Formats: sequence, C-alpha cells, structure tokens
Amino acid sequence: MDRETHRPAGGERVPVPGISCLSDADLTSTTLAPRLSAPISGGGVRESMIGQAPFRAAEKSGVRAGLAEPVSIRTRDNVLLHGALFEPSGPTTTAVLLVHGAWGNFYTGPGRFLPAALARAGVACLTLNLRGHDYGTVIDREPSIGMMRDQFEDCPEDITAGLDFLCERGYHRLVLAGHSLGAAKVGYSQLVEPHPAVRALILCSLATLMSESAEFYLDMPYDTVVQDVTRLVESGQGEQILILRHDGPMPVVVTPRTFLSLWGPEPANDMRKYIGQLRLPILFVTCAGDIPSYQERTRALFELADQAEPRDLVILPRGDHYLFGAEEPFQASVLDWLNKLGLH
Repeated sequence: MDRETHRPAGGERVPVPGISCLSDADLTSTTLAPRLSAPISGGGVRESMIGQAPFRAAEKSGVRAGLAEPVSIRTRDNVLLHGALFEPSGPTTTAVLLVHGAWGNFYTGPGRFLPAALARAGVACLTLNLRGHDYGTVIDREPSIGMMRDQFEDCPEDITAGLDFLCERGYHRLVLAGHSLGAAKVGYSQLVEPHPAVRALILCSLATLMSESAEFYLDMPYDTVVQDVTRLVESGQGEQILILRHDGPMPVVVTPRTFLSLWGPEPANDMRKYIGQLRLPILFVTCAGDIPSYQERTRALFELADQAEPRDLVILPRGDHYLFGAEEPFQASVLDWLNKLGLH
C-alpha cells in the first residue's frame, strides 16, 4: 500500500497528505473491520435472479419467519441488484420496499428482522441491495460499485427498479422505508422521480452530514480532505480508490468522486433542502440510544416536513442506530403507522 501518495494515470506520484492509494492487491488483502460506538441519550415525542430456491428466514423467539424469495432486479442503467422478497400467506396489495444505509445491505439494520415481521402481519416486504451496498462485491461478472464508488444521485434508478418490481408482482400500495443514508435516498428519490404507487415514507435513524460529524470518520480536518479529493477529481483521478486516515468507527475507503457526492460540502443527501417539499405521509423513527446529533437531526427534519400529511415522530425508548434492542417496538410502530393510513 502506497501511503501518503497517490499515483496518477501516467505513473507520477502526487503527495496527498492523509490519503493513501490502494492497489488492487491491497484492496483484496486488507481487512476492514468497523468499530461501532454510539453515545446514549434519552428523550422523545412518543415512547413507545427470480426462480432460485427460496431460503428460510431467521427465527426469533421460536416463531418461524417463513419463506423469503431471493430476487435479482436490473435497473434501467443496467445495474444488477439483489434482495429478498418476503410475502404473507394471505392476499394483500400493500408492500414495503426497505432500503439499507451506508455500508449496509439488504440483511443488515432493519433488514435483519422487519421484512419477516411484516410478512407475518400480512404485509409484503422487499429488502433490496442498492448499488452502494457494502464496500462493493465482485459477483455475477457485474461491475463492483459499493460505497467505494457510489454516487448518491443514482439512487432513484435503484429505488424505481425495486418499486416497479413490486408493482409487477401485484402490489400497488407501496411504502418506501429507508434506514440512515437509505432514508435520505428514499426522500431524494421521491423528490426527483416520484413513483405513482408510493403511498407513504418511513425514515429511520437519520444521520448528520460528514461535514458535521467528521470526527467520527477522519483524523484530519474535513476541509483538508475536501480540498485533496477535489484536486484529484480535477486532475482526472476521480475514480482512484483511496483510504483516508481515520480513528473513527468506520474506515473510509472511497473514490474522490464518491466522497464529493456523498460527503462533499454541498451533498444532494442534505434532506434539509427538500424535506419540506414532500407531501406524502411520513413516519420518522429514531432510538433513544442513537448518537445524540442523529436524534436531533431526525427531530429537525420532522419539523421541516410541514407539507407531509400526516407526519409522526416516534422515539423508541431503547435501541441504537442499527435498532439493536428496539426490534419489537420498531415493528409495532411501523404496523401502527400502516394501520393509521389504512394500508394494513
């Protein structure tokens, strides 16, 4: 691994303080293990390819979750997405599309428990990998994207593909649910490309921007990183894979172009800019054990979403950013919300 330098296309090394360049061999052999931490804070408003053999979902408390169907969906711009469709035993026209957060995938976060719970309650759920899942994977001879190469502005392509798939399967009353960065992708997609079948949104564990929480991810000034990655993009090196020095909970392995898309000074995922334009019903959910600044952002976005009717804010009395310890109250909150809207 060539630390402290970056190799441009012509082979000349350009010093970039605090940034390392990864070769393909480095990327293959490097183990990147996240370390999660979340300060505790209380408070609240209200406590509370198709055709493959199906696999049996995980069991919890001795209750069999049922069968999930592995699905593969190709987007309009030719990206292959994988996920799992959980369907109830009885008829319904309601389905939830569940979108994971940063560095996540379709079976982490709420994806590890909510789809099966919804199916048991009579609501279908598709939990879907977006193109930015994990750090990136090499499967099916498809390009590896992941969080290393994700572009936030591409999220409507993935979300529309998932919604269209559900419509093709006979579900016409759809709910979009997103966790963390996935919540921002859900809101953004319905702003730039609203889908006619979507009846409501569920935005869970909303997070602050990198510019506001850089100390969790970087051990150097945020503005310095922005200057460095901007210089790389402007010099034609925007697709190189970098690793940023860090002491935080998650290593940042990313291309310069992706850093600016997801975490630049004017990112499209700043929901404060557009949440007030969304007119669909919205349920906001956060946990009392989430990072305090994340809880505050969820409350602030709830207040800004003044065109959403109805809108509710639920602060679960336990649980962290990934809903560990809050599984059952979160499931109940979602089902209560669907009942309130006449979708369950």
